[in-house]
Amino acid sequence: MLEELLIRDVGVIEEVTLRLAPGLNVLTGETGAGKTIVVSALELLLGARADADRIRSGAQLALVEGRFHPAPAGACEWLADGDEELIASREVVAGGGEGERASARRRAGVARSRARLGGRLAPISALADVVGAAVEVHGQTDSTRLLDPAGQRELLDRSGGPSLAGALERYQQLYQRWRAAAEELASLRTGAREQARELDRLVFELAEIDAVRPEPEEEDALAIELARLEHAEALVDAATQASAAVGGDGGARDALGSAVAALRAVARLDPSLDALGARAEGLAAEAQDLALELTSYAESVELDPRQLSALRERRAALAGLTRKYGLDSAAVVAYADEARARVAALRGGQDRSAALEAEVSQLEAEVGDAAAGLRRARREAGERLAESVASHLADLGMARARMEIVVEEAPPGPTGGDRLQFLLAANPGEPALPLAKAASGGERSRVALAIRLALAGADDTAVLVFDEIDAGVGGATALAVGRKLAALARDRQVLCVTHLAQLAAFADAHFAVEKRAVGGRTVAAVTRLDDEARVSELSRMLSGTPSSARAASHAAELLSMARDPSFGVT
Repeated sequence: MLEELLIRDVGVIEEVTLRLAPGLNVLTGETGAGKTIVVSALELLLGARADADRIRSGAQLALVEGRFHPAPAGACEWLADGDEELIASREVVAGGGEGERASARRRAGVARSRARLGGRLAPISALADVVGAAVEVHGQTDSTRLLDPAGQRELLDRSGGPSLAGALERYQQLYQRWRAAAEELASLRTGAREQARELDRLVFELAEIDAVRPEPEEEDALAIELARLEHAEALVDAATQASAAVGGDGGARDALGSAVAALRAVARLDPSLDALGARAEGLAAEAQDLALELTSYAESVELDPRQLSALRERRAALAGLTRKYGLDSAAVVAYADEARARVAALRGGQDRSAALEAEVSQLEAEVGDAAAGLRRARREAGERLAESVASHLADLGMARARMEIVVEEAPPGPTGGDRLQFLLAANPGEPALPLAKAASGGERSRVALAIRLALAGADDTAVLVFDEIDAGVGGATALAVGRKLAALARDRQVLCVTHLAQLAAFADAHFAVEKRAVGGRTVAAVTRLDDEARVSELSRMLSGTPSSARAASHAAELLSMARDPSFGVT
């Protein structure tokens, strides 16, 4: 439970500490005294938006701390070994720093804030996960939410427990898969015509490229071969003349032979000349080999007009490809590889489209079945909730009221394949109508309270906070509300902000909120009342005059009545 709540510099509160009791805790005070500020401060511990105007004027930061004992179930990772309680805190900082993000926060009225759990810095979302799971706030807007179909569905689903939650989860998983597949199929169909044109173009281009079958860097080899065939006669003539000049009669070979013979005649007379002779012999042998190779080359060059024509045609074909698909043959080959991959993807897309059609059809049927199961679960939960609410309404002065929760089939959507309405027949003989038409403001408040009481029994939230949800009720109904909340507080902690003395009389701990002038400024103070002070506060709530003896007598009687087991909680 929440044992202690510290609030500093929030609204008109300078600093207060509430030491809450097990069971029913109530906060009372004049209108505008600051009761709701206590609830707003507590909401900061639940991860609520940190508005800049929550900070007390002149203060640099607002602070809210709560001490929970035992620690909430989800707090394990934030506790040191052996710790049984959790300290949660939230600081809201004025200004918000510098930079564009800080300026945007200031324009939006949002302040910078810090959260701590177990003394360690934590993300704001962790407050919602840990503290929000243990504390639930029911505000004055609950009766308004009852008119909203989304709010009605949320309340109904919550009342259904794990079985309905499981049916909803299964439906939503199938629905998301169905919508994703349907959207993918629609996208494929939308682009099908364009993709078909793209596929035809790529197939044509690949046929054109494959007809030539270019090789990377083919141009260099082709240019060499073409030059050889185009100048074959000139090459043969040049090689023949060169061969004759080197190896023919009177050519270089003969001259070198004569030089070798002359040098051999004086061999071994001078080592230096012997070296030159060796060089001359090498040159003579090289000249002989060169002459033979030139002759062989001249004989190898063919005059082949057909081959020349074929090479010229290939060069033209390659040029045609490079004009369309790349700067050279290597780029054309790369383009062809990419085109083949794209063709495979497009053909795979056609196959995917056919598979998706079958998948969408199958998922649509499964979504329909899941929606029907969810609808049945909601109808069953609706019957139970309506019966429980009617029971609570009977205790709240609407004994003849009849509530119906109608769940009708509708096209599948994110939350189910149904449409629901909360209907109320406030008086016998009247048809059940939507709450907006069938109930007055006070009656809607009682319906909201009855639903909250019914839902409270359906879960195990440790701390329930009610902020003036008893508006619009009084008299015997107010006593019934007090009894209901006291019964609710038997196995959990309840904090209630109220103007009803009949409700406050049932409190296990009664706190009064009042404004005081301190140093020229208004400050809200919160005081836990003893029995004598409670009589005075209840007198004020009953008559507006805390010093009235008659009101005090009535207040004392009210307290005694609330404590009587035969009247109060049994």
